[in-house]
Amino acid sequence: MHSQEPRPERGEFVALQWTRTELCRLLRDYFRRRMPDRIVRVGTDLPFFYDPADRLARVTPDLYVVEGLGPEEQLRCYRVWERGGVAPRLVVHLVDAPVAPEDGIMMHFLRLGPEHVVLYDPLWYQQPPHAPVGRRLLSHYRRVDGRLVLQRQEHPGRVFVDSYGLWFIHRGGAELRIYEGTEAGGAAPPPESHCWPTLEEREAQQR
Repeated sequence: MHSQEPRPERGEFVALQWTRTELCRLLRDYFRRRMPDRIVRVGTDLPFFYDPADRLARVTPDLYVVEGLGPEEQLRCYRVWERGGVAPRLVVHLVDAPVAPEDGIMMHFLRLGPEHVVLYDPLWYQQPPHAPVGRRLLSHYRRVDGRLVLQRQEHPGRVFVDSYGLWFIHRGGAELRIYEGTEAGGAAPPPESHCWPTLEEREAQQR
């Protein structure tokens, strides 16, 4: 029997790929400009292996932030145990399946070991009726005592990652942008002027 669950159309899939690419560029620029003294690698599509005794113990987040690893090293995969146990500090994953992320991906992220996990699901409204666990537009999990704990959000489209002083904010469609944190930290969302500009927007501002 074929599943009748709604599936993303090709145009929506392409939009998610654009979102991932744009976020990667923005995060690289953010760390380069705001934290020039720290070695930070931001990348995509890198398989992370986290258990040498289990060949299936791997996960490929859409975006990852690893500290202490420079962008010049060529990588085909990342084995945590070969890096002194250093795992990504932040991962961002775009959800494009009609099931809740807790059904699988979060188990891998729990074992991988990041401090922050941000899930972005711009197609959350397509979840089937009476789903056992509802999908969410944005979700922020933080590691607490060895567990990934879902953080409380004041708004479904905004997440604050205090470790890096930045916000992830949904702006409609499949557009997820980063904003600089304000002096009030995560207590209130930043103004639109704090939206981190893309390369094209920065060039336009300098004209």
